[in-house]
Amino acid sequence: MQSNYQRFTDKELVTRLRKGDEVAFSEIYERYWDKLFVVSMNRMGDQQDAEECVQDVFHKLWTMRESFGIENENLSAYLGVAVRNQVFNRRLKRYRERLRATSYEIPDTSYPSPELELIVRELQERIDRAIKTLPDQCRIVFEMSRKDGKTNKQIAEELDISENTVKYHLKKANRNIRGNLDILAWIMMFYCFFQK
Repeated sequence: MQSNYQRFTDKELVTRLRKGDEVAFSEIYERYWDKLFVVSMNRMGDQQDAEECVQDVFHKLWTMRESFGIENENLSAYLGVAVRNQVFNRRLKRYRERLRATSYEIPDTSYPSPELELIVRELQERIDRAIKTLPDQCRIVFEMSRKDGKTNKQIAEELDISENTVKYHLKKANRNIRGNLDILAWIMMFYCFFQK
């Protein structure tokens, strides 16, 4: 029976998983364990923690199988994001525990902590991805404003559009980018709170 499951697509496996099919879950586990472990290991740097992150993701996948929702049935992307989020949660938890153990000593802020570096790097990657998904005109206006530091008037003149159109594109870009940063922004805010 297992060999039949190996021929199933991810979409077919997810459909069976939602119905509580343990063999489908096992096939997903076998199919993605190594890939997820590599992602986790690269971010955690510790084999035991990396394995636990992947285990947690599969545990949640099974326990939440009935309410499991994947956009476009992209199981690989869903699991990749789930592992990254699990790594963030685990690293933040570890950091909070260290703070508690040191009686909330204020950390040396002259050098960013590994956790902060990881969060900032992930935040930058998400921002870059969000910018790439913007409509062309919106992206161009946003990059001229934020990367090149041009004023709305300068952008309007260069692109031969009104300043109101520039404002509209900037507002739209900010809204779209914020929409892609919800979880990470909260993590960042939480982290900054404990930095103080």
